Amino acid sequence: MTPHDKAVKALRESGYYSKRAKKHEIFYNPQLNRAIPLKTHDFDENDLRYILKEIRQNEKMGRA
Repeated sequence: MTPHDKAVKALRESGYYSKRAKKHEIFYNPQLNRAIPLKTHDFDENDLRYILKEIRQNEKMGRA
């Protein structure tokens, strides 16, 4: 599984869905009212770590 696939899976498991795509896919979580951009090219492990961090931060902000 590629880092991009892992990021998409983590986003979907956290309640995000894809709104649109071009150079970036925008994943939106309506419960948290948060969006996370996901680049579609040259995605690597560093990008995956960033996405996972954003998911955690948004979940913390949504609970506060």
